[in-house]
Amino acid sequence: MHSEMPGVIGVFDEASASYDSVGVDFFTPMGAELVHRAAIRAGEHVLDIGCGRGAVLLPAAAAAGPTGRVVGIDLAPGMVARTAAATAHLPAVSVRVGDAQAPAFPPGAFDVLTAGLVLFFLPDPPAALAAYRELLRPGGRLAFSSFVAFDPRYERAMKTIAGFTEGLGPRREHHEMFKSQEGIRAALSGWPAPRITEFTLVSGFTDAAQWMRWVGSHGGLEVVRAIPAARRDEAVEAAAGALADAADDTGVIRLTTTIRVVVADR
Repeated sequence: MHSEMPGVIGVFDEASASYDSVGVDFFTPMGAELVHRAAIRAGEHVLDIGCGRGAVLLPAAAAAGPTGRVVGIDLAPGMVARTAAATAHLPAVSVRVGDAQAPAFPPGAFDVLTAGLVLFFLPDPPAALAAYRELLRPGGRLAFSSFVAFDPRYERAMKTIAGFTEGLGPRREHHEMFKSQEGIRAALSGWPAPRITEFTLVSGFTDAAQWMRWVGSHGGLEVVRAIPAARRDEAVEAAAGALADAADDTGVIRLTTTIRVVVADR
């Protein structure tokens, strides 16, 4: 089995059909911001690690332009198939199955490596960072993102719907390095002066039903599919209560997520 946990791969493979496509601005603007901070230039060769449905891959391809080359890898076959089909018209883009823990490419093959919201899923993120360094040309750079904080109303709603699940396993804990900027700097001790910044994104949901569909369209599917079908409506109603104070004057539920972006030079 690949180095990433098979359960994670299965969840994202199942979610690939609806991932980032339920009418909520979340992964797409986060990916665009990562590419912006990575400062990808025309003609550069880019590897996008854990490419999903292209939230980082597509803006990276636009930045690298027709003279560049962008390769996306993911371990979820559904993500690869759908993203490959969506980018088939872009000759400078290729998408393939690949392991984010240890991408199989020659040393010095890329100018830029991007990894949007993926490293914390890996069994050994510091080892992955060491592997990534070898894939970069001298003067190349790595840009990756991770979560800093979720809106407390989101956390409350997730805890609420988890109360309706059956057979849900324990919550996975992320590697210690993601708990602070100091932890990230320690994991990047072999990289000179990594630049760490943060930004916030406000996402809007028409109602709790859309919020639930969104949760079920990414890694949260693991929770949603553990809710018995006969209790789904009840779970949505309970989530509505948990999210009530997040609604604005128009009734739109607005939740804030804080993201950390790290850019490190080879």
